[in-house]
Amino acid sequence: MPLTQTIERQWYLLTSKPFKDELAEIELSKQGYEVYRPLAQRLRKQRGKLVKKTESLFPRYLFIALSELADNWAPIRSTKGVSQFVRFGLQTAIVPTELVLNLKQHEQALSERAIDLDRFHQGDLVILTEGPFRGLNGIFMSYDGEERAIILLEILHKQTKLAISPAKLLAA
Repeated sequence: MPLTQTIERQWYLLTSKPFKDELAEIELSKQGYEVYRPLAQRLRKQRGKLVKKTESLFPRYLFIALSELADNWAPIRSTKGVSQFVRFGLQTAIVPTELVLNLKQHEQALSERAIDLDRFHQGDLVILTEGPFRGLNGIFMSYDGEERAIILLEILHKQTKLAISPAKLLAA
């Protein structure tokens, strides 16, 4: 009776060279590998205007589905744009399939292949969920870096700008 094994693929994590994650994705796909690079949309300033840019959700990281038995791993590291596999000691890092599926579902739920990281847009009505102004309504003005948002509050009949973590805001 011959010994048969099912060829099961697992997701692994690769790093790319700086600013080469898109190139690595394209080149690996050309070679027939199943590669996944989650995308994100961010508002970035370009020539003084805010423009929606699509970029990697995890810069320099890509997921690749491989079988230890059936796939040829040798050409991966020499592929343009690829740096190396993520390892913990001598063990190549395995990514849970549920994580990759969850990321893909979030992209599909937005009907585009990108996760919108900028939850709020200028003029959106927001509610503060923490701190001394908890429960107050404000108007979202802009993001100030990646950790803060600027909102406009009306306090004692005067409009005041407040810098706060976007995690402390809810859409009204």
